[in-house]
This record gives sequence, structure tokens and C-alpha cells, in this order.
Amino acid sequence: PEFEEGFAMLSQYDFSFDAQLAPEQLPAMAELASRYPEVPVCLNHVGKPRLVLGPYSNATEPDEFVLTEWKEGMKLMAAQPHVYVKLGMLGYMVPDWILDPKREAVVKDLVIETIEMFGAKRCMFELNWYLGASISDNDGLGTVGPSPVELVGYMSDWLADYSQEDREWIFAKTAESFYKFEDEKNNIIEDDENIDRDDANEDGGSSDAFSYYCHGSGAAFAF
Repeated sequence: PEFEEGFAMLSQYDFSFDAQLAPEQLPAMAELASRYPEVPVCLNHVGKPRLVLGPYSNATEPDEFVLTEWKEGMKLMAAQPHVYVKLGMLGYMVPDWILDPKREAVVKDLVIETIEMFGAKRCMFELNWYLGASISDNDGLGTVGPSPVELVGYMSDWLADYSQEDREWIFAKTAESFYKFEDEKNNIIEDDENIDRDDANEDGGSSDAFSYYCHGSGAAFAF
């Protein structure tokens, strides 16, 4: 009850909620989200299906139980129009997928299926980059992972059949909209202009606030 009370308060502050949970928790999260449509929710890491090919397996066909549990939960989440999803940490689903085209194909299919469930305007590309390629991609379940540049390349190839507009939403606009980057940019510009006026009154200097935003926004989109 205390958690839900706090969750309900997010809308009072115009906050959103990032949900990181396991597939078996998706139905409960969907039910919670349905009670608070004014609280935007972003589901991390494609809903975190874990080892869909099984542990330490060379299989190329997903485990039906794992896949079904994930799909059912994701459909419940996608049915809520204020729920979004990040497309990242793909190696948690299939560790070392970059080493085998067949394993890559499984990851691609799961990404495309997610986009089809949620729509491009509720999906956002995610780097999840923090310690290095492997840990960022698979959270310790594998040995290798793509670099940020390689991951962008993979995703771009997978989205080749989507329109330019859809690709723009997935790679940038969805994150910009969900996290209100445009509002933040406008606030920073306004603050920067105020600082510039103050600096001009004092010594004619200028502020670096806007350039900081410009550099920082790349990281914001990436994560």
C-alpha cells in the first residue's frame, strides 16, 4: 500500500515511472498502471525476458514457457496507452547474440515483436551503457556485447523496413517526448538567457548552460 501511495503521487509532480521488473511481474505492473493513467510508465530492457534460449544453451529456438510468459505480460502492458518500452540490454534475453547470426535473429524478432505491440511512438532505443560492452548488454550472463556504435548499427539494420518517421521516433523522438527533453531544453534556454543578462550587466561574460544541455542530451537519449 505504501508503494502504491507513492506511485499515485508522481502525477502531482509531473513525474514518470521507470519500471524494471521480471516478466512474471508484468501483469501486476499492468494492473497498477491501469489504475493511474496519468502516470507515464516506461518499461526497461524490453521487459527483461531472461535467457529465452535457455541457460548455457546453443539452441536457436526460444523456450516456449519463457516466451509465452513474456508475451502475455507485454501485451497487458502494451494495452495501456501511457506505457512505453526501452529497447536495450538485449543480451539479457540472448547472451553473446553478436557471435551467432541465428541468435541475433532471435533478438531481432523479439525487438520487432515489441515494436509491433507498442508502436514506434512508444518504443525508444536504449544503449544502457555503463561499465562496458558485455555487462551493459547482458548484465553478466554472457562474455561479449556490442559497442554503442555497433548496437546502433544493428538496430538500424533491424528497422530497415520501417518508415523514416518510425525510425526517428524509436531513435529519438519517443525519448524526447517521454522524458520531456524539449521542456527541459526550453527551461535551460530561459535560464541561460537570464544568466547571460546578469553576466552582461556584470562583465559581459556568457553562460555555458545551453552548450552543456546540447552535450548532455546525447547521453540522455542514449540511456
